[in-house]
Amino acid sequence: MRFNLKPQHFPESVSDHSYFVAYIVSILCHLLGKQSGHTVDKQKALEMALVHDMEEMFSGDIVTPFKHYSTEMEKAIAKVNKEMIGEVFADLPKELAAHYVALWNEEGAGETIEAQMVKVADKLSLIAKCAEEVRVGNEFFQEIYEQGIKFLEQYDKPWWQKIKAQILP
Repeated sequence: MRFNLKPQHFPESVSDHSYFVAYIVSILCHLLGKQSGHTVDKQKALEMALVHDMEEMFSGDIVTPFKHYSTEMEKAIAKVNKEMIGEVFADLPKELAAHYVALWNEEGAGETIEAQMVKVADKLSLIAKCAEEVRVGNEFFQEIYEQGIKFLEQYDKPWWQKIKAQILP
């Protein structure tokens, strides 16, 4: 379960979250498709969204204060995740497993437009979850909501600048 240290009215599994991120990626691809000058591989972006948190099948959703306690902690978690991600796909044919591991690595690097879209969709999913909780009076999610909005307001990728006004509240 995501946000496992916060009381929730609407618990969300990692698979719920990944599906919602993929759905948001499809919306971002559609909106960006109306803009010129940006080429997005929609299938790649959708597959990337579906696998972006797959390591959590072993680790669970590591709580943010722990995950970001220090640079050393972040590096240690990233190292373990990188070593374990192959296990997630171990039952698949080698070529397909390698494909998904490559997508997971690419998303983590955040350099391609598809990876950046997943990052934005991940934040939008977080914002939507928090808004849903805040709407029913759960103040524990207000600060996370505000941090998510602030991150996306400041996210400076050119493609995002073209469409963010259509998305952010």
